[in-house]
Amino acid sequence: MKKEKRPILIAALVIAILACIAALCYAITFDKNTPVSEQPTASMFWGIAYWTAFVLIVCSALTGIVFLVKDAIGVRARFLLILAAIVVVFIISYFVASGTDISATLFEKTGTALSSSKWISAGLYTVYMLFAGVILSLLYAEISKLIKK
Repeated sequence: MKKEKRPILIAALVIAILACIAALCYAITFDKNTPVSEQPTASMFWGIAYWTAFVLIVCSALTGIVFLVKDAIGVRARFLLILAAIVVVFIISYFVASGTDISATLFEKTGTALSSSKWISAGLYTVYMLFAGVILSLLYAEISKLIKK
């Protein structure tokens, strides 16, 4: 690993660990029988988890773009192809999502607008599809190694 990437990786790991800890603390302190407005501790942990994850995503994207500009044209083409594939997966997920995957009572309990249901479903489907893609690529890599031997 290049020396210029190590501090960035360490910072990203620290932010990711902070987001995970905050999400776990939110899960521990959240009481589903109490309205969200009456749970300031859980709301604080949710805010920390949400914003650290947001900062991590933005910083990762900016770092990727910075290193993309520094690298060769072939790497840029590969990155743009992957980015386009992710956008296509999200668009497909949005059209596949029904928006009724999550019950309306859960939206009422969390104070989330019911109109965001389709976006949440699309995000979940996108994660599922990308996770399946990762598993398939790992299987392909392992099978191709076995065939080459």
